Amino acid sequence: MEIQNPRMSRRKFIALGAAAIGGVALTTKVGSLDDTTDKMVKPAFTLTPGKWKDQDLTVAWLGHAGFLINFYGTKILIDPAFYERIGLTPVGNFTIGMKRYIASPVTAEQIGHVDLLICSHAHTDHFDYPSIRDMQSLNTSVITAKGTQSLWEGLAYKSIAEMNWGDEKDYAGGLRVKAIEGEHWGARLPWNKEMESNSILLSKNGVNIFFGADTGYTEKFQQQLREVDIELAIMGIGAYSPKSFEARHATPEQAIQMAEEIGAKKILPMHWGTFKISQEPMDEPIKRFNQAMAGKLDKVALQEVGATWVQP
Repeated sequence: MEIQNPRMSRRKFIALGAAAIGGVALTTKVGSLDDTTDKMVKPAFTLTPGKWKDQDLTVAWLGHAGFLINFYGTKILIDPAFYERIGLTPVGNFTIGMKRYIASPVTAEQIGHVDLLICSHAHTDHFDYPSIRDMQSLNTSVITAKGTQSLWEGLAYKSIAEMNWGDEKDYAGGLRVKAIEGEHWGARLPWNKEMESNSILLSKNGVNIFFGADTGYTEKFQQQLREVDIELAIMGIGAYSPKSFEARHATPEQAIQMAEEIGAKKILPMHWGTFKISQEPMDEPIKRFNQAMAGKLDKVALQEVGATWVQP
């Protein structure tokens, strides 16, 4: 949990510093960019959400697990991370952590206010304080995972709702959101045992989008979504190496299997190629994904940062 009180205890200060140092060490171990020699790659696509049509379902990948969605006029932002780094923010927006490989295709200012901001869990690559601060609006509602309400203290949003697995919530315009149980964990720091992680089902006008968030392979999705017609499954395909990571981050083949088990018409691969957070080569996940999808690539919605998919 981020500590904003300048009079924090010595014990908490030491713990936060240790966690930050640990994060930097992990970044170095898995091969983060060398700040002195490498610059962020410019995405092949840039977004112009102001031109999107409210009568369409439009989904754009912002890199890693970040998505901007116009769901028939309801604007939704998921797990945004717009800036050069993700990690701990001990002072303001100063971030200690991993550097981004490919730049965000859009800024918070270009997006403007959204109707709903969703953070699937509190890990720093999904819950980025600088991005969340920049998206503050009294016109924006927030959905956050169980046990994470305290992380939003001092932020100005219309409403902030914790959702646990199985919870459903309705929003203006006919949007329904349901929290789905996956195979992950949600602690921001090791002692935050109360923090959970959500996968998300978005439903409107009879159309359903499944955001898998971070998860290892699980049969829980098909059990919870058995009666749901899934138009698009957004599935993580990276951060599975070393082998022990697979328990919480599916391989490309496992992600495809889960999407097929829930009967998704389209699949969108995410959680690869943006941050170096594990040991597999940066482009290995998408190579394995495309190989596994050979003969059925027409079911892939998109696979490039900044690209958009509009429901036919």
